[in-house]
Order: sequence, then C-alpha cells, then structure tokens
Amino acid sequence: MSETIKVSTIPLTLIEAEGFVNTSDFLADNLQIQRYYKIYKEGASFDMENTEGKYIPTELHYKIAATLINKQARFLFAEPPDIVIEPGGNIGTLTEHDQEAIQSINNLVRAILDENNFEEILIKAAKDCFIGKRVAGIVNFNEETGVTMSFIPSTQFIYQTDFCNFNQIMTFVYFKTIFYSHLTEETEIYKKKYTLEEGGVFVEEAIYTGSGQLKETILEKQLTALSVIPVAIFLNDGLTGDRDGESEIELLEDFESLYSKLSNADTDSGRFNMNPIRYTVNMNENSTKNLPNRPGAYWDLSEDQGQDRGHAMIGTLENSMNYSDALKTTLDRIKTSAYEQVDMPNVSIETMRGTITSGKSLKAIYWSLIVRCKEKMKVWAPQIRRLMEVIIDGSYVYPNCITRYAPEPLTPIEYEVKVVQNHPLPEDEIDEMQVDLQNVEAKTMSKKAYMQKWRGLTDEQVNEELEQIALERQIIEDFAFNRLPEVIVEDE
Repeated sequence: MSETIKVSTIPLTLIEAEGFVNTSDFLADNLQIQRYYKIYKEGASFDMENTEGKYIPTELHYKIAATLINKQARFLFAEPPDIVIEPGGNIGTLTEHDQEAIQSINNLVRAILDENNFEEILIKAAKDCFIGKRVAGIVNFNEETGVTMSFIPSTQFIYQTDFCNFNQIMTFVYFKTIFYSHLTEETEIYKKKYTLEEGGVFVEEAIYTGSGQLKETILEKQLTALSVIPVAIFLNDGLTGDRDGESEIELLEDFESLYSKLSNADTDSGRFNMNPIRYTVNMNENSTKNLPNRPGAYWDLSEDQGQDRGHAMIGTLENSMNYSDALKTTLDRIKTSAYEQVDMPNVSIETMRGTITSGKSLKAIYWSLIVRCKEKMKVWAPQIRRLMEVIIDGSYVYPNCITRYAPEPLTPIEYEVKVVQNHPLPEDEIDEMQVDLQNVEAKTMSKKAYMQKWRGLTDEQVNEELEQIALERQIIEDFAFNRLPEVIVEDE
C-alpha cells in the first residue's frame, strides 16, 4: 500500500493558505480515506458476540475488500496497456526522416517508462485509486535525475481545476512528510506547488514544520518551460461533476463486516462444541474430578454410596451443528453479493473445472469484469495519454534531461499517443489464425498484415520475408519447368 500522510501531520494552516479548499471538508475527507486504508490493511471491523467473560471470542478479519481490490487492479493492469506514438493526423505521406523521428519518440518514451518501472507502479496506483477515490500522476524533469514519473495517493495532494474546463488543472499542491516527530516543530513537511497563470506554469518548493511555519525555501516561485502542469488526475467512478471520486471500500465494507462476524461466531461455535460434553449421574464426585481426555485414557470411577444402586450413568452430549448448511448458504450469498459490487465473478477451481474449454468460455465468465475495466479505462487511458504528452513535450523544452535516454535531441514532428487496453485472459489464437488465413486467401487481408499480427515482424522484416517467398516460388517453378518429361513421337 502506498504511503499515506497521518492526518495530524498535515498543517491545516497550509491548506487554508491555498484558499481554494475548505479545511473542514479536507479534514473530513482525509479522515475518511485514512479509515478506508485501515480497512484495506486490517479488514473491516465488526461487533463481537457478547460472551459475558466466559471465553475470549475469535477476532479474525476476512479481507474481502482488499482481495477484490487487488484482483481488480491486476486484471486491469497486470497485462499493461500498449502505449504507441503515431504520426499526427495532419501529416501526409511519411518520409524516412519522419519515420525516424516517430521511432525516436517511441524509443524515448519506452526507455523512460522502463526506468521508472511504469508497469509496476501502475498496478499500485490503481489500488490507491480504488481505495482512496483518486490518485495523481506527476512527471518531473531534472538534469541530474532525468525524467521521473510517480503516482501520489489522495492524502498527499490538493488541486484546483478551471471553472469552465474540469480537465484543465490550474493549481496542484503536493505534500510529503519527510520527517515525522511527536514534537510538532520537529516534523518536516515538503511542499511542491504548480500554478498555471497567464505567463505560463510556475513552480515552487519549500519545507515547513508540523505547525505550518516555513523552515526552508528550496525553490523560489519561478516560471517553467512547460505549457501545462505536468500532472494527471485519475478519479475512481463517481458521477457528473464529482471531483473527488468514490472508494471501492465504501461498497464492500458492510459485506465484509457481516461476513467476518458470522464466520467468527461459527468458528467459536465449532471451537467449543467440537469436543463432546461429558456427564455423570449418581457418581462419587471425588472420582470424577480431573478426568483425562486423551486417547486410551482410563477412568476409575465409583458410585455415590448415598444413591440407589444401579442408577449411576456416564455419557456424552454431541453437538449436531445442524445450522452448518444454512450458515454456509448465508456466507456464500454475502460473499457473492460483495463480488457483484465490483463485477468480479465468484468462481473457484472446483466450479470452473470441466466448464472452461476455450478462451471464449473464460471471457463469458469474466465478461462483467471486462466491461467494468473498459469503463475504468475511459478515465485511465486519457490521463495516461496526458502523462505521455507531458513527457514528450517536456523532452523538447528540456533536452538536457533526456540525454541518458536519447543520444540526440528529438526532431519536432506532429504526433498522437494511443493507449490500448489489454486484459490477461487467453485468446483462442488458433481459431483466429485460421480466420485470418482464410481472409488472406480471399484477398481481404494482406500477407504483410498477417505477418505483422501473428509473427510480430517489422515492415523491413516483412519485405525480406516476402522477397524470400517469391524467390523460393520462382526456384520451384524453374525446377519444374526444366524437368518436364520428354514426349516421344513415333513414326507412322
């Protein structure tokens, strides 16, 4: 789980000084998000059964919410999206120089993403977004460290958008506790602020104490070479006009709490009823004290001499636990309802065995989750595209920051960023290949397109392959022509 700021360490005076955030709303939202992170990490709380001090009840938290959030994040980004830079729409026929320029941009972006472990942090960012309602992606340019990209959980930033255009970020403020102490004045909080003004994008950095007093100015407010604030905000779900997002924990908390309560009560019932209750009738109490309960134990008992002979008894009371089937049905219903909240199929290896015969069957089972992830990509794809555009545009204006990734500065050219979602389910490739082969034979698909799709060849490799195929066909034809059988004509 990503680092979160303790509410007590955020100086509300710094929040209030920004002027665009209500401190009461900020504090309430921050406290709520902190609670969501606690549920994710420790599980939802539940009311424990009143035992009247007879025994200590079981307190096992079933982390259904954490499980579903992790599964959803993996399904969304375990197979990372394809990020491709293509020529802009206004470019006509591409020259060799244009192709080299586009390829250089692709190589640069891939090198920066690989160095920043983008595929790994993207999954973690999705988890933070699902828990804390929103997450921010930020790009930094530095001649020493190069181009860095990171994601910031919702407890560490505030932002303001344009009143007429919610996609235009006007102010972004990032907080990070770099040293925490119980003494307020010893706590150190780093603050970085971007503002978009008429002159351009401005940035400033400083360190404050836990009481909000300025301790050190790292960077005075100065103009950057960027045209937009290098930040993208990812919101989780929400309705029109919602600038905060929604937490998956809020959907799952009640189901997890009830599931844990019933499961713990069942555990206690089994724990105290798994051993039968022993009883004796008309036995001498001195002989029934501390009876051993181990395999092969021997009890030397004597009757109570004060009772009628022949009425002494020894027996056990077994707990039939007739409620087990009903409880199992209830628990399954609660768990299934929780899974349905996030469109996650509640399947197991046992239920899937024998029913999955192809990728199409698997897709049918996970179809609701696929659709849900497609919906989430309506938010994630444009914001990922925004981050890529920040990287490319920043590389033009800060050429000294990309020397470790590209030997030469980028050539100016119009470009488009495409983000294509992938999912981890296997495809029925054999069937699809057969269909594509039929299209090639029917002249509705080129051999070049087929080779690029199924063999991953470049344009140059495809041309070499086609030339080799043509050469081999010519050799075969020439061989067949030269080895024709001789025709003998007999004289009449």
